[in-house]
Amino acid sequence: MEAKRCVLDEEKECDGCMECEVCDLDPSKVCDNCGKCLEFKDFASIKIDKIFTDPAEYTEPVKK
Repeated sequence: MEAKRCVLDEEKECDGCMECEVCDLDPSKVCDNCGKCLEFKDFASIKIDKIFTDPAEYTEPVKK
C-alpha cells in the first residue's frame, strides 16, 4: 500500500498535521471553502460574436 503524500509538499508523506485545512486568510480557523481567498467575482460573462443556425455557415479557424 502506497503512503499518502502531503498536498502542500510533494516530497513529504502525510503525517496528519492538518496544515492543509487551515484558512489562508485567518490561520486561527479551519477552511470552510468560503472562497474569499480566491477573489471570485459574483458573476462571469462571455461575449457572443455570432450564433450559427446553419452548420454550412460555420468554417473552423485554421490552426497554426
